[in-house]
Amino acid sequence: MAELVGAISMSHAPGASGWPDTPPATLQKRLAEIHGHVKQYLEQCNPDVIIAILDDHFENQFRNLMPTFSIAIADQHSGPPEHMLKPLGYTEKKVIAGAPDLAAYLHKGLVEAEFDLARLGEIEYGNNLMTPLWLIRPDADIPVVPIFANVFTPPLASMDRCYRLGEALRKLIDQYPENTRVALLATGGLSHWPPFWSEDSPEEDEFLQRMKRFQTEGKPVLAEDPNIWDDLGKYELDMAAKNQFPLNSNHPLVNPEWDQGVMDAFARGDSERVRSIPFDEIQEKGGHGGQEIRTWAVVMGALGGAPASYSAYEAVQEFICGMGYVTYDI
Repeated sequence: MAELVGAISMSHAPGASGWPDTPPATLQKRLAEIHGHVKQYLEQCNPDVIIAILDDHFENQFRNLMPTFSIAIADQHSGPPEHMLKPLGYTEKKVIAGAPDLAAYLHKGLVEAEFDLARLGEIEYGNNLMTPLWLIRPDADIPVVPIFANVFTPPLASMDRCYRLGEALRKLIDQYPENTRVALLATGGLSHWPPFWSEDSPEEDEFLQRMKRFQTEGKPVLAEDPNIWDDLGKYELDMAAKNQFPLNSNHPLVNPEWDQGVMDAFARGDSERVRSIPFDEIQEKGGHGGQEIRTWAVVMGALGGAPASYSAYEAVQEFICGMGYVTYDI
């Protein structure tokens, strides 16, 4: 039978791999210590496969077809896409095994549990997986089954729905007949307002209007606008340097107070609080990027609301992101 041997939830800000030397030296040191701890934890878990709970940053899914939940089933996947290599600090794409038998089993079981996951084929990973791997498993040598939650194109599944998806996922892991060591990895969050287009984006922001088209129409836009992802990285660096969101300074780049409250809820296993966090609270206090904590809720559900064994947090203006990390004793 399969065995769940570890679980990690962590942020995946692209700056952590794309421009890691921009924070002050003391902060870089603290982040390196955190990443070293999580890396060692994963090594000690020694999983045969990782089930990664991710969001898609418009690498594979776009506004013209955006499932609430989905799973990718193929022999292998790869990342980052060509247009994201430089912004994420990579010089070439990596190929990552896909564990298709386990993925197909999970797809069938979750649909039978009334979670209607769309089926994807071979996909490309962006910073959702490639930045965490850069930090905690640079060899990218563990097969990965990716499960995606929509976080950028409302309406979104509630936090409670994501938690219950985790509960169903855990039952399937425990019932999987193969002798397989499984680790869970949720990535995303915490508070940040990335330069993706949203319904409240100002029309006069030319870059966000470019992003709207890319987010809606997909990769064919790259033929006409090949530098859009490089420009996204520059946009984020400009936000960090000016400590404001261009054309809209009504919110901070990072909201440590809200982040700490969320981190405390995960750390102490307060599933009631996590399951009840409403969309509007996240959008106001954590930003549209903060909606990524839905992936963390899935992992918490898989662990039955257990408290974390380790937690760490840093507000990193240079990455325009609250960087949070938790691991769990299984």
